[in-house]
Amino acid sequence: MNRLYKNLEDLLKQKIKLYENFIQLLKDEWSCVSKYSYDSLQEIIAKKEDQVMQMQALENSRSCLMKKIAEKLQVRQSSLTLKKLIQIRDNPYKNNLAQHREKLLFQIKEINKWSEKAKSLMDHSSLSLKKSLAYIHSADEKAYSPYLANGRVKEGRVEGRMVSMDV
Repeated sequence: MNRLYKNLEDLLKQKIKLYENFIQLLKDEWSCVSKYSYDSLQEIIAKKEDQVMQMQALENSRSCLMKKIAEKLQVRQSSLTLKKLIQIRDNPYKNNLAQHREKLLFQIKEINKWSEKAKSLMDHSSLSLKKSLAYIHSADEKAYSPYLANGRVKEGRVEGRMVSMDV
């Protein structure tokens, strides 16, 4: 059983390291988005995708390990969480696991903060772009319109004049 706990601790250390790298990528992403650096952003997005795949693989390993631990403890896997595992008295690794859990919780908050920050900036930028395009479109329509703002027909534009068919 101690070997399973040790493996879980090692997995959590790896997860902490991956999360640290992911947080740095999110910070770099923020920098690229705020500087409108599209090429750099593409590189970071590719790195983020790689990190996510690594995190998913590590999470699968953790899930399998938790399943083995649940079987040894004779509890349902769905009810066994890291928090509950830390509360077990005969767990010699509970202090280390508790520290890793706290670190991971902090990192998850950081990831959420940086993700929301980048998303907010991208949303604001895209809204600004939409407004700019709408303004350009409306200005373009006004430039080619045969009518003035007061509803009268512009003078001097043959193609814009209204022609009466009553002759």
